[in-house]
Amino acid sequence: MANSSKLPKLAFPVEPSGVQTERVFTREAMTRPLFEEPGDHIVRDDPISGPQGFMVGDEFIPTRIEMAQQYFDAAHLLLESIKRGDWEDYKLVSPALFLYRHSLELLVKGLLGASPRTHDLSELADMLDATAIARWGRPLPVWISARLKEIAAIDPESTAFRYGENYDRAIKANVPPVPSAMYISLPHLQRAMLTLNAALQGAIAEVAVNHPVRYFDELDFLDEF
Repeated sequence: MANSSKLPKLAFPVEPSGVQTERVFTREAMTRPLFEEPGDHIVRDDPISGPQGFMVGDEFIPTRIEMAQQYFDAAHLLLESIKRGDWEDYKLVSPALFLYRHSLELLVKGLLGASPRTHDLSELADMLDATAIARWGRPLPVWISARLKEIAAIDPESTAFRYGENYDRAIKANVPPVPSAMYISLPHLQRAMLTLNAALQGAIAEVAVNHPVRYFDELDFLDEF
């Protein structure tokens, strides 16, 4: 039997007396199915007033690009919650980085119009570059490819921020994703991901035409287009 002193402590709310609150362990919370048939009980005038919930399956299955935006928006909301002071930054590192990274993988695959059997953003960036040349006669802007490969260098197989490790094929073992301490500026991360998302969502569909969405304050990269 496991030593109870070594088991993780669950963050359940407790009453001042130290007694577990009964509001958590309701019959509905413990036994009501999570996935239910839709019916009149979910009818609403708008998504804000509710009842709030998720529809999945059938016509509610998102495209890869739509799903990519959902992951991106979730990452953006996490960073916004940190900026508001709702959460400490160090508590949301892995979820935020994973959500951003996964949104990029889904977005690139959506733009490719295929599902290559790889998670490697570096490979996917090269595929997207080849696709841009084939479809529009121009390569992927250099800064986009460089950003995707920068993330791929830390998290090539989408395991660094899910499991805290990468698999090294050369030595056939799991290794830390970052060999030494590195710092990520939250405002810079958010702005960089907004810029990359805007370019991929708004520009790649017309990569050789007019690139309608721009977030640039500087003009340094305009010659790349």
